[in-house]
Amino acid sequence: MKLILAILTLTFLGACTNLNPSQQKKDSKETKQGLSTETKHCDYIQDFADVGNRMIDTIRIGKRLIDPIDDFSNFKDTTFGFVTAKDKLYKKAKTHRDCDGEFIDVEYYQEFTNRIELESYKAYNDRFFTTKNKVNFWWVNSDGHLIIPINGADPMTFEPFENICGGKDKHGIYYGCPNYGVYQLDILQSTTFKFVAKKNNYWNTPNHYLIIGNKVYDIKYEHPKGYFCELDETISIKEALTLKK
Repeated sequence: MKLILAILTLTFLGACTNLNPSQQKKDSKETKQGLSTETKHCDYIQDFADVGNRMIDTIRIGKRLIDPIDDFSNFKDTTFGFVTAKDKLYKKAKTHRDCDGEFIDVEYYQEFTNRIELESYKAYNDRFFTTKNKVNFWWVNSDGHLIIPINGADPMTFEPFENICGGKDKHGIYYGCPNYGVYQLDILQSTTFKFVAKKNNYWNTPNHYLIIGNKVYDIKYEHPKGYFCELDETISIKEALTLKK
């Protein structure tokens, strides 16, 4: 009886062993077919003609991560998160595109050869920087990294605000947002000015009061005038400060 059981056990294990390779090949074949089918109908290459270049690094479809295009072994890491290749400067970006009814994440290399000069690049923090003697900041959306200029700001004395889109320099106060630009406000710089955020205030939709001395200003926006300050006598400093978190 023991001998019969041993033979049956060996026969069963042998059958399992023989099944696994073919099943693995089948699974592998289905996976490759699935990937090729999913990517075949997604015109993601053409989508990136307007967001930098066609050098795609990785694509994530659902839980699958594939690396379909190009060899980046010649890329050389440099400072501030940039890479270089053949005298061109790139920064890895991420975007999203629709692919057969579902969103896919795409990482690609965005070129900044003519816009960023590493020799003059200086980072104030993770977002604000200067290059070619101009102050800018990075904004990231579904089209990758955008460079937003702060026109007229002095690179030597500019100090960015921590949680507000703007900053100050020896000339004055700068305020705005990535969507509409950053402008120097039409008021004199003061060492005692204070921003107070209203409701629904975000980096890309700024909404603030500005307190200078004993006056409260409401910051307005008009195209193409930009942002400007309007004296608001309907609210006291005490009332405005109650909004401050």
